[in-house]
Order: sequence, then structure tokens, then C-alpha cells
Amino acid sequence: MNEEQKAIAAEITDLRNSGMMDDAIRMCQQAADLFPHNSFFPKLLGDMYRQGERYEEAADEYLKMLRLIQPSQMQIFVKAYRKLEQVTSEFFMRGFSERIRVVLETEELPEEMRKKLNVMLGSDFVRDNDFLTIAKLANDDSNLNVVKKEIENWESISDISRIEALAADKIHQTQESNSRSIDTFLIQRLEKLGRYDLALSLIEKTKKPYSEKLIIAAILRMCRKKADYAFAERVLQIDEKFIESSDFNIQYELVYYFQTANRGEELEKTLRRMRGKSATSSIPIARTLYNFYLSLNKFEEARSIYEHIRDLEQNQKYEYGQHKKHGIKSRSEVQLESEQFVWQRMKDLVSDQEHNRQMIALRDLLKGFSHELGQPITNIRYAIQLHQRKIKRGKDAPEDLETLLSDILVQTDRLGVLLARFSPVVSPKNEAGTFSVRDCVSRVFGDLETRLHGQNISYRIEGSSEVSLQGDQVQFSQVFYNLVLNSMQAIEKDGHIDIGISTPVHNMVTIEFADNGPGIPEENYQKIFEPFFSTKDPTSGNGGEGLGLYIVWNILKMFNGTIQIDKNFHRGTRFLIQIQQTKGGAQV
Repeated sequence: MNEEQKAIAAEITDLRNSGMMDDAIRMCQQAADLFPHNSFFPKLLGDMYRQGERYEEAADEYLKMLRLIQPSQMQIFVKAYRKLEQVTSEFFMRGFSERIRVVLETEELPEEMRKKLNVMLGSDFVRDNDFLTIAKLANDDSNLNVVKKEIENWESISDISRIEALAADKIHQTQESNSRSIDTFLIQRLEKLGRYDLALSLIEKTKKPYSEKLIIAAILRMCRKKADYAFAERVLQIDEKFIESSDFNIQYELVYYFQTANRGEELEKTLRRMRGKSATSSIPIARTLYNFYLSLNKFEEARSIYEHIRDLEQNQKYEYGQHKKHGIKSRSEVQLESEQFVWQRMKDLVSDQEHNRQMIALRDLLKGFSHELGQPITNIRYAIQLHQRKIKRGKDAPEDLETLLSDILVQTDRLGVLLARFSPVVSPKNEAGTFSVRDCVSRVFGDLETRLHGQNISYRIEGSSEVSLQGDQVQFSQVFYNLVLNSMQAIEKDGHIDIGISTPVHNMVTIEFADNGPGIPEENYQKIFEPFFSTKDPTSGNGGEGLGLYIVWNILKMFNGTIQIDKNFHRGTRFLIQIQQTKGGAQV
């Protein structure tokens, strides 16, 4: 707007804000007549009519605005349309939509305008006679070719709103239809166009495709792209039977799902099934599995698949014989050598990253340990200096010496507790042997039985006594002493602790440790395994130094294992422990 128009607009706004609506409308009408090519005044006039519940007049002004705006200003019209929609009836808006369609079809407005309006307001403007004809045909698979051709035509001219409207009609229709193939095709197009919510709603409406592997894979794939698996978890029963009955396309998506859901055991089962018959004979499937193993830092498995891919390539003799004959490397050999280099480089990078992480953890440990040791040592030094000054002044008394000695004993006890808590990490003892995981855990609970009973905390241990590890059983026991003590401090009274020990899968032992305490705040998930991080009072005499879970993390590292929080567990806290069994030799 120029300066004159801005001044008029400001005056109209002042009148409107002062409650002088009739005067504001009168001035806005005059401005619209004075500046017939400016879309601002019809828009403002329409808003005031809407505010005064003069909806027909508001619609008239909004249509005037539509004729004046540029395609880049379409969002302004859409906002006005939506506000009018909120305060009027469906019948009124249907008539208004028809008037908009007439303007778009009969007046020389830019084609871009119509497309933008369709995108922004969706299906309200596409249900003309041609669309209704196709919508009727889409209820019977005998019309599949005709409907497919029309949908492809809509897509080619970017008339996506008609595709959305067809899906919406199917979702809301009440009569039965014989359109399984058309529905499947429509779902595929919606996914291709990124209309995931609409595609999933159509799947849920039909219900029939839940048993079709193509649709199941599409459900998981779209949920992955949405970064939200709620729909899949609601309509699919994703269990061991589901994994066993799935094909490669579904297994591919399950890898991502189980990673997101932090379901390590099911992830291993899926990878193992993928590595079965299909990966044995198919190079593309084997390569996919190879990439998964790399992304999961499972380098030994990746190496094994890599060797298998090389064998498959050689067996196929793809360019192999002729190139060898002339001493030239085949394309497949060059590609595999390149991948071997990348594989080794990734392994080195992860190793470097792990080393850096360990060095940072060691630095933090020493820093915190120095601080924790420094406090009691400083207290002892100050107490002795104070007593020495009293002696020099001749003001010392027998009871002062007794107080000093008592204070020193308190501080040395504190040092002893700290060193005892830290000893499992630095202990040089390594009494390697084979032990039962369940028996080891049971002994820990047996030692703490009296304290557990005193707090009315029950426990349950599930799993076979045959599951075993190699290493120092005393160190491994410390893992569960620390976890149980943490749970007891969190629960305080009346609760339960559950331990689940799973049968090893590919020599991987999985242990679940869960309690029904208050849980760990999400903002602390990344901190709880850091040394000296604690939310408890370290002077309470009941832990709180922040070493418990750090010690757990370090001991499990020595056992070639990991520990992490189950983020999907909301009834307390659940830790997932995974330990790779060694093949011969000591675990630690």
C-alpha cells in the first residue's frame, strides 16, 4: 500500500478498535471503491462483516479479494476462509465453496491460483461431475484400469487434491465396495506423495489388507517415515510369530522398528531370519544385511556377510573369467575391495570414537574422584591445623583432642566408603571361571534378603540356570549389588524387582532388570552412567557418590557387555543388559 492507503487503513483500524464498527465499515467501503485493485480493503471489510455475523456479505467481500490477490498471497484467502468456516454451517460453506469453484472455472485467474487453492483447502474444490464419476467407478475393481489411469493423470498435472478427495470419500463411505485392488493402488499413490496419515486412515478403513504382506510393509514403512509407530503398534501384533511369518520387505522395516522401540532381542531374531535362506542366495539381500550390521557396529557379522557376498559374486562369474584371463580385476572385485576399505575405515572410526569416549570418561572420573577425595582430606587438614593453633595458645583441652580424633575417624570412614565403592573398577583381581548368571544373581538377592524384607520389597528371577558366562563372578555380582541397592533407595518401601534372563541368541545374553520405583527423569538418561552424577545426598551414608551405575557400566564393559535404559518402560525403571559370550577363553 502507498502512504495514503496506509493512513486510511490505520484510521479504519482505530475506528474498529474503538467499537465504532459502522463507521469503520463505511470508511472501508469508500476505500474499496477508491482503490479497486487493492485486495486489502475487501479482506478487511470481509473480516468486519464476519465479526458482525453478516456472513453473506463477508463471503461476497472475500470473493472480491480472491479476484485481486496474487498466487503468492493465497494463504491470506485461505486463512479468511477457515475463520468463516469456524462460525458458519456446513451448508453455508458448501454454497460458498461452489461460488469459489465458479470463480476459478469461469474467470481468467492464473492456473497456479487454482492449484494452490486445491492444495491449501483440499478436497472441497474438486468434487465436480468428472470427479464424482470416477469416485463412483472406484467402488468396483472391474473399473481398475480406468480409475488407475485417471489417478495417474491427476498426479501428472499435480492435481493431488483429487487423489486426496477420492481417499477421503472411501474413508467416510458407509456402503460396502468391491475395490480391494483400487484401494491398494490408491494407498500406494498416497504413500508416494507423502500423504501418510491419509494412506494409513484408508488402510484402517478397509481392514482387509492387514493380512497382505505388501500392505503390512507399507504400514511399517510409512510409520518409519513419520517417525511414529503408534499406528503400526495398534493394528499389528508384532511378536515372534509375526517375525517368523514375515518376508524380506517386512523384515527390512522391522529392523528399523525394533531399533526405535529398543527391542534388542527381537532385532537379533529379525536379523537372524534375514540371514537365512534369502540372504544365502540373494546378493541384494545379503548387501542389505551387510549394511544393517555396519550401521549397528556389528563388525564381525558384517565381515562374515561380506565374505559371503564375495563368494556369491565369484560363483556367478560375473565378468570374472574373461577379466582374470587378461589379468584385469572385474568390476565386482573392485567394488568389493572398495567396500572392504570402507568397512575397515568405519571399524577404525568406531574404535577411535570408543577410545575417545573412554578417555573422556576416565578424565571425568579422575576429576570427580579427586574432588570427592579432596573434601574429607581438606576437612582433616583444617581440623588438625585448628587444634595445633589451640595448643600454641595453651587453650587445648582433653575433650578437644577427643573431638579431633572423632572427626578424623568420620572423614577416614568416608574415604573408606568411597574407595570401597570404587574398588570393583580398579581391582587387579581377575578370578576367571564359568558361572551361572541366575545363580550369581540369586546369591546377591540372598545376601540382601533381610534388607529387602525390611522394606517390604519382593523380587522375582526368571530364566534358566544353564545360561552362563566366563569371568570374575565377584565382579559380576557387583553389577547386581549396585542395581538392587539403587532400586531399594528409589522404592524406599513396598515394591518389587523383576529380573529376566533370556536364553542366548547368537551367543548374546540379554538380562532385564526392572523395578516399580518412581523411574528416572528423561533428562537424566544420558547422565546416569557418568561418574559422580547423582541426585542423592553423598553425606547421607546411603550411597550418593554417583559411582554405582558408573561401576556397573565399567564392569559390563569388561564382560564385553552393555547396559541401557528401556525408554519405552513407564512403570518404573528397566535396564537392558546385553553380554556377548566368548567362544573359549575368559570372558574378562
